[in-house]
Amino acid sequence: MERAGKRICDVLVEAGIDHVFGIPGGGTIPIWDALYDRQDKIKVVLARHEQAAACMADMYGRMTGKPGVLMGQGAFIGTTGGFGILEAFMSSSPMLVLTDTSDMGFSQHASYQSGTGEYGSFDLRAMLRGMSKFTTYAVTPEEAVQGVQLAVKHAVVGRPGPACVLMRSKAASGVVDPERTPRLYGTAGYLKESVTVPSPDAVQRAVDLILKARQPVVIAGNGVHVSRAYEPLRQFAELVGAPVATSYKGQSAFPGVHPLALGMMGTFGQAVANRTIAEADLVLVAGSRLSPSDTRFDNPALLDPSRQKILQMDIEPRNAGWTFPLDEALIGDLGHTLDLMVQALRKSPPAGAGDRTAAVLERKKAESFHEAPELYAETRPLLPQRIVKEIEEAVDGSAIITLDAGNSRLWMSHFFKTKQVRTLFCPGGVAGMAWGPPAALTAKLLCPDRPVVSVVGDGGFAMTLHVLSTAVQYGLPVVFVVMNNSVLGMVRDFQAARQRIIASEFGATDFARIARGFGCRGVDVQAPGQLVAAIREAFDQDLPTVIDVTTSAVEPFFKIAALEDFARVA
Repeated sequence: MERAGKRICDVLVEAGIDHVFGIPGGGTIPIWDALYDRQDKIKVVLARHEQAAACMADMYGRMTGKPGVLMGQGAFIGTTGGFGILEAFMSSSPMLVLTDTSDMGFSQHASYQSGTGEYGSFDLRAMLRGMSKFTTYAVTPEEAVQGVQLAVKHAVVGRPGPACVLMRSKAASGVVDPERTPRLYGTAGYLKESVTVPSPDAVQRAVDLILKARQPVVIAGNGVHVSRAYEPLRQFAELVGAPVATSYKGQSAFPGVHPLALGMMGTFGQAVANRTIAEADLVLVAGSRLSPSDTRFDNPALLDPSRQKILQMDIEPRNAGWTFPLDEALIGDLGHTLDLMVQALRKSPPAGAGDRTAAVLERKKAESFHEAPELYAETRPLLPQRIVKEIEEAVDGSAIITLDAGNSRLWMSHFFKTKQVRTLFCPGGVAGMAWGPPAALTAKLLCPDRPVVSVVGDGGFAMTLHVLSTAVQYGLPVVFVVMNNSVLGMVRDFQAARQRIIASEFGATDFARIARGFGCRGVDVQAPGQLVAAIREAFDQDLPTVIDVTTSAVEPFFKIAALEDFARVA
């Protein structure tokens, strides 16, 4: 007979999962012990904080399509680890959470660390259930093993998300009895899945609407990333001559340098993207739930079903028609759905595709697409726009970039043109600060031969400085570009507009010096023109590099925001 920990590790290997992120503790220690013998198949990554481990697991799910495993002791996985679990839940990232109730074999007497939910204990099961698509509670070793198999299945089927296995201590440490129920079988059979596609009639109705459209436009969302639908999206756009805007979460779903690319839409998007969508007679929404920021807070000047045909593609039926009523819903895997659309359109090619493409190029040129005078400013401290321009100049198309929350991601989202698909990742579920730096570590773990850059503000970076220790330990030469202006930028911008500044300013922090204390390289950038060389030099190093960029604190994000949107919801 075998212990549950070993069988759980077998499940991970059978499912093709090759990384585990977390911190050993409590009732999960027997599973960590079992991992000792599976290090040939599974890389164990010790984080310095459960929040960072959860963000790393989230990024693993986004990049591989397999559940990123977050494992550790219950109280801390459910609290600090909850940051990344929530992000995965809201961003459709597959994740497998393995944790324990820390009941120490009993929980009905005076408790210590216990999360079983009885008197004197906190209710960890309720906490996990509130931020995951599946949570199971295992009280026997057999339930623990089968629970992991089912959690892997639920994490990836349909709309992906986190699935949690909460184990009593004796379930995680006990011996599996093959004569007890539930009976245990191989994992592969639980992971069989057929591809969901819309009906032929629905596809044909959508194609007929597209053929009648004069000015069609595509909104590409996070679903393009989830389904890896990049090539069919490109084929569709070029066949129809339909310009493509991305949602905030859809950034790099379509290359920003493509002739049909409009950049990001919405409150912080490109003006040409918003104007093109506003003038469209047909809008194809590909894998986006259309968040308030994307729709400019339901601004009818941007999207209006009373004057536009709206088609929506999504794997989750409830998402289609959630924000706006539709003329057609196409429910199924986005890549396969776009393939069906392309096949049908090739039989009856739409007229005017070439003219529409030429019109998009002309319009972008006329309306200063991704351009602004501040990108070339020579002022000191550096303007954030100039920082973005230098980052774009320094990286090639292979670079993976992670964003964080706050103003730093707004400047990047608005001005940075992606050169290839799947190269820019951002928090957008709960969109919390300190997501980007640990996510960058995962990107480098999975793609060691590609440059990886974390663009982060000083507020977010200070929350997660311990990732530098992890980066050094695992030999991950990530480049961290810190926009350092000693303020919480977005909050302070709002406060400054009302001349009521409170709790949004920091003391000055030398992040380059701190980096050297962790054993990383630390570089100070204080003048325009220095950042390009600093980034390129960092790419040639074997150590992580922190580039501390002295950044203007008085350049407000309002310059790229649609202010009337805020006025409508104030």
